[in-house]
Amino acid sequence: MPKYRVVLIDRGHVDVTLERQELAGVDAEVVPMAVSSEGEVIEAIADADVVLNSAFPMPRRVVEAMRHGKLIVRMGHGYEGVDLAAATARGIMVANVAGSTSEEVSNHALALMMNCARRLYQMDRGVRAGKWGELWSREVCGQIWGETVGIFGFGHIGRAFARKANALRMKVIAHDPWAGPWADLEEGVTLVPFDQLLRESDYITIHSNYGPESHHAFNAGAFAKMKKTAYLINTARGPVVDEKALIEALRSGRIAGAGLDVFEKEPVEPTNPLLKMENVILSPHIAGSSPGGWARIRRGAARDAARALQGLRPHSLVNPEVLGKLQLSDGRLGGRSPA
Repeated sequence: MPKYRVVLIDRGHVDVTLERQELAGVDAEVVPMAVSSEGEVIEAIADADVVLNSAFPMPRRVVEAMRHGKLIVRMGHGYEGVDLAAATARGIMVANVAGSTSEEVSNHALALMMNCARRLYQMDRGVRAGKWGELWSREVCGQIWGETVGIFGFGHIGRAFARKANALRMKVIAHDPWAGPWADLEEGVTLVPFDQLLRESDYITIHSNYGPESHHAFNAGAFAKMKKTAYLINTARGPVVDEKALIEALRSGRIAGAGLDVFEKEPVEPTNPLLKMENVILSPHIAGSSPGGWARIRRGAARDAARALQGLRPHSLVNPEVLGKLQLSDGRLGGRSPA
């Protein structure tokens, strides 16, 4: 019988061939579990040493259900659904797969920005409706070259977006209160205070994590400081934006438009006013999606599982304070043995 148990929880059955390949050198079984409720999650992970979590919230009561857990890996960038304090208190490391889909998400944000600038949504619908003459104009589309793009959140994805915006010869500014001074080293990017980002940007793209510090960072006060010609792009997390305030800003012409991949409530309710706005382009939280991106996420999560089970620190540990609860020996992390 294998020494360790690695459980991958998802909403449906998942082929775990890639995960088993990455864990081939570890005495561990990889078990896919299809779950649909918190109770099923608790039951699935109770005996797990490692949980690979595709999308499920893990509040304290779920974390504490792990009887001898060593690691929880959130299969993506965001990890706000995992109770870090509870995990740390129990000596459980938490990791994400940071950087795994930076290119996909930054490309999607760029596509939304360019669609907004060139008004492709309105153009496509108008041409199909026979409105060629009504739409045609030398001044109808916005400019990209020479415009200022503001990046809110300057981690892996924000930096990937910056490199692409620089290639388009845009002026790139960024704001990230959580980043260290190293962020200032990114070529062609100027770090600025939040108010300056709001005032100067022709486009703002959000790439921050979600938490108490970023909740409703873009609210009515923020929209009041933006240019009336500015566009907001959000491929991060819905609640970073106060959606009611955004809807009002779009209705009143306080800002020009928005490109949104994420929302405060998902799936979007059919009564959401954003669905009927001509100056908004929408997608269903798929910015990080691609076959290659998902494979990188799966392999990265499994590699960190292998590292943890071999007593090594995961590559992308998000609760480093937990290390004080784990024994260190020759650079390895000692942990509790499975029951």
